[in-house]
Amino acid sequence: MMPTTREVIASMQLALKEHVEPQLTDKWASSALRSVDALLNHLQARVPVEGPMLHEDSADLLPILQAAKNATEAAIPALDTFLSDAPDVLRGYASVERLQAINHTGREAVGVLLENAQGAEGNERLMQVLNDLKAYLRRHAERESAFFFPVFVGRPV
Repeated sequence: MMPTTREVIASMQLALKEHVEPQLTDKWASSALRSVDALLNHLQARVPVEGPMLHEDSADLLPILQAAKNATEAAIPALDTFLSDAPDVLRGYASVERLQAINHTGREAVGVLLENAQGAEGNERLMQVLNDLKAYLRRHAERESAFFFPVFVGRPV
């Protein structure tokens, strides 16, 4: 679809910079405009890659949570929901909203599993799950870093 989402965001930023910013005299309004500009930069970086990143992240998480299900006796509704729904969501083309929802459910299960893993020493299967979850979280942080570092830490996109 043309213009692309990035192009729409860039034209919004240009309009704000050329037509709104010169009219601002209030420091709070100027600060708010800078915040809006930073958020629009974030959206420019995020929108084109969010769907593929969520798909990759959820696909990465699926075998880890399948192993976790086999290693734990705890009832974790988010884990059951993720394992039930993720294969269908990941098959074919899913909307970003569906990918966000299933990824959120999977990460909710990760949180519960990490909490439950406290005191797992001696349980070899749970320790392996814990190590797999830690490795996943490092990969997850690396995938999401592209949304934040060029926008909020570096120069504007």
